[in-house]
Amino acid sequence: MAAEVVVVGAGLAGLTAALNLARDGRGVRVLEKFDKVGGTPLAHPAVDVTPMETEPLGRFIGVELGEPEVTPSGTWNHYAYGYKVPMDLTFVNLKCVERGSRKTALDMKLYNLCADAGVKFEFGKPLVTQGDFAQLPPDSVIATGLYFEAFEALNIPYQTCFGYIGRGRTDRGPQCATWFAEYILDYAYYGSANGVVFCLYFAREPVRESEWKRFTEKQLAGQEGMVCTRWDYHEGPAPTAVYNNPRLFAGDKILAGTLSGMMDPFALFGVHGSLVSGKIAAMAHTDKAEAYALFKKYTRFFNRNLFIKRVFNGIPDWHKKRRLGKDIHFMQKHAGLLRGSATSFFQSLPGYGQLP
Repeated sequence: MAAEVVVVGAGLAGLTAALNLARDGRGVRVLEKFDKVGGTPLAHPAVDVTPMETEPLGRFIGVELGEPEVTPSGTWNHYAYGYKVPMDLTFVNLKCVERGSRKTALDMKLYNLCADAGVKFEFGKPLVTQGDFAQLPPDSVIATGLYFEAFEALNIPYQTCFGYIGRGRTDRGPQCATWFAEYILDYAYYGSANGVVFCLYFAREPVRESEWKRFTEKQLAGQEGMVCTRWDYHEGPAPTAVYNNPRLFAGDKILAGTLSGMMDPFALFGVHGSLVSGKIAAMAHTDKAEAYALFKKYTRFFNRNLFIKRVFNGIPDWHKKRRLGKDIHFMQKHAGLLRGSATSFFQSLPGYGQLP
């Protein structure tokens, strides 16, 4: 067996990297800061709603993706400044992905596959300082997700996201809703699956508690009849501070997941990129040039969508209120004609529409 590889982080990217490394004959040890897989208990169980082409993505990472962990969304209601648009899901491949440590979560499925492949886990192992990361062996995989420590230790530019995380139980099937409004500074959404409801109200600038409460009462409960029984305030980094931010390497370490910038910079979809980047991080142990070429290919739309996001943010609220809902409604009525444009936009999700 080849020399042991250290993977930092037991989220989607780290688990995917560990699984593929173990299947390639490597000894693998995963270090996780919390006491279980799936990231911070503050945000889990969660339902991430994301475009996902399950069959090619599953083939690429070597994992069958399907129910109950990954479920097609039954409905998607979008509210643009009060204008409701039931979204056409024909060309979007929208999936509800359960996250966390429940047996129906994708993190848990990957963890069990890793355990079967002989991956070793050490929980309660936080890495905080630059020295902590420097002491890791060369070619360690760093996949620490939405936490500041690694971004700062490795000098990776980031934007801080501010917001509230809501969780609860529901008898509804897989579905979601999204909102834009003058007091929703980025956007808000909820997703439900496997009896869990998860809601995120956030922005890449500080949010006001009064506006969050207005959202929970007027939009979440008032328009969708959905209630979260627990809410927590949270801050975390996003790799959208600068153009050309995605990177596969930091010194002699290999990056994966959010830390590598493998996500959509407009809506911050991260699941697809985390899985793809975990596979690429594992590939980098065998062929760095091939892994880097794939990484560059799958992140080539990052700058374009970050530019679109910045232009969108610069549009005055009065104009968005007047046009956005009607424009989205028009696009849904002509979804077939606009299929190419939708596919092109979602290609900012690393690997989407590009995997073999």
